[in-house]
Amino acid sequence: MTTEKSPLIGITMGIGPDGSRNGRDFLSYSTAVRNGGGEAVSLGHGRHGRFDECDGLLLSGGCDVHPKHVKRLPGDEELTDDEVMAKYKIKTEKMRDEVEMRMARQALKQGKPVLGICRGFQVLGVALGCTLIGDITTFKPNTLVHYAVNGISSRHEIKIEPGSLMERVYNSTSIVINSRHHQGFTPELISDKLQVTAIAPDGIVEAAEMPGYNFVVGVQWHPEKQSDEFINSISVPLFRAFVDASAQWRRSQ
Repeated sequence: MTTEKSPLIGITMGIGPDGSRNGRDFLSYSTAVRNGGGEAVSLGHGRHGRFDECDGLLLSGGCDVHPKHVKRLPGDEELTDDEVMAKYKIKTEKMRDEVEMRMARQALKQGKPVLGICRGFQVLGVALGCTLIGDITTFKPNTLVHYAVNGISSRHEIKIEPGSLMERVYNSTSIVINSRHHQGFTPELISDKLQVTAIAPDGIVEAAEMPGYNFVVGVQWHPEKQSDEFINSISVPLFRAFVDASAQWRRSQ
């Protein structure tokens, strides 16, 4: 009897030591994947060619999405990319954006499962036609604190859509999540290709999924972050569902 190999999940990574194969960020994401039953490979700088080997794509967190990829918000139509970056305090890795947009679109074309986390949700959203808010506080004052303070995650409650994948994996319609981002979406900026499945009290979208696909999901929080045990400990079913969908995709090929 042959034992089926674990699905291989490709994880996007930024430039720098934390994104290396032995770096803190890759180890955090790859541990979450292994806890869900999969194996992980880095798709960071110089390793993009391994995408074709992968059964699923995890778009990880990191720096901001460059405005060249994003439709302009109302009132910003005449601004240059540099002016948008200055207005919203945007910091980018341009090469990473180019590669990850291409991989996201290729995964969607092939039907591969995709999980976008924080920035990864934003990359997925932009690839599907969503309009990204460059900085939540600038665009929508008086919102919750969604960014980390002194390196410590903010936290807040979210409401989850009944009947959604999010409800199934978290077994609840309300959870408290960690928060470490300053860009994001509101429901009216989400493409009609995605369904909003979780939202914060201030109206910021916290999760979305793509109807009709095996598994295309974006979450704005960091379920992989082990130091935020309150969310990491209840997120294993999310990674398990992603890995299971990746195994199903591989068997279908």
